[in-house]
Amino acid sequence: MTEKMIHMIEFRAMGCQVNVQLEADKSGAVILSYVPEQVEAIEAQLTRFRPDSDLMRFNARAGEFVQVGEVLYENMRAAKHTALLTNGLYNPLILPAMLANGYDRSFETIDHVEATPTIPVLDWHDIELRPSTHEIKIPAGSAVDLGGIAKGWATGNLADALAQYGACLVNIGGDMTGRGTPGDLPGWLIEIEDPFTHDVFETVFLHNMSITTSGTDFRRWNDKQGNRYHHIINPYTGNCADTDVVSVTVLHPNAPIAEAYCKAVLLKGAEAGLNWLNHQWHTAGLVFKKDGAVLATSTLTPLSMKGLLSYETFRTLNHTFDAVRRRISRDGTDKSRSHHAE
Repeated sequence: MTEKMIHMIEFRAMGCQVNVQLEADKSGAVILSYVPEQVEAIEAQLTRFRPDSDLMRFNARAGEFVQVGEVLYENMRAAKHTALLTNGLYNPLILPAMLANGYDRSFETIDHVEATPTIPVLDWHDIELRPSTHEIKIPAGSAVDLGGIAKGWATGNLADALAQYGACLVNIGGDMTGRGTPGDLPGWLIEIEDPFTHDVFETVFLHNMSITTSGTDFRRWNDKQGNRYHHIINPYTGNCADTDVVSVTVLHPNAPIAEAYCKAVLLKGAEAGLNWLNHQWHTAGLVFKKDGAVLATSTLTPLSMKGLLSYETFRTLNHTFDAVRRRISRDGTDKSRSHHAE
């Protein structure tokens, strides 16, 4: 029997750190060597920071039906679906409001921006899709930012492609999708970090699931008057979200849905958001409030390895995966804090 090992590749793309792991035989390194090119192809189509991207060329024709490629169409379909699931708390037509709030460039270069008056976010119901021709129309005067939806879609797409070779974990800026079970573990070991202490708060196993985190303590900037902004925009006001949530982590089988649910909880507030999340299908979540309180859905059952495994087994697995776990925890853009990003 061919011995398997965990191969890993790290690189930067989509404005964040990308980490992909694959359990496979020695061919795993060659398989992963193609991943940066695949991610670059996705970014070239979906980014708002390149004027020649498929997304931005589509935005330039707002108000008319435009035939688009499969990648953009699938992302727009996912975006409209998640808008429906969240009753518009996630709204892909958010781009003009983001620009008005000063988020007009890649986050690495943003600071002391010129913010402008609030721009209303147009109705997501007016996004029209024609499946047979892959044509899409958005309202005149609107523009789409796919942001975290695109990252989530990419993790799921790449993980599905890699899963034919073995268990895999795809992490794009903290949006993570795990497929299969590496070694003798029940899933991929993911550490959720406390946003206040930066210590590991809880450990979960990710098995054929996605995990994502969003928060108001990350991606913050000042305008020229010294006012503080963050990247979570309320589509009903066009302003930065006013919330008691510092960060929220959501687990769901579908990464774009996990992304959208994070935004919904942030905008609803901790208690109302967690109550709403408790009623969503196959979903679990964890919220850190500004006052330091931590709330979780009744569906969240974090797995303590020491409680599930014998001490000797725990010690062996802990040693085996220690380097991988440290890598994930060190990544400042990860969203399981390990979890941060869009």
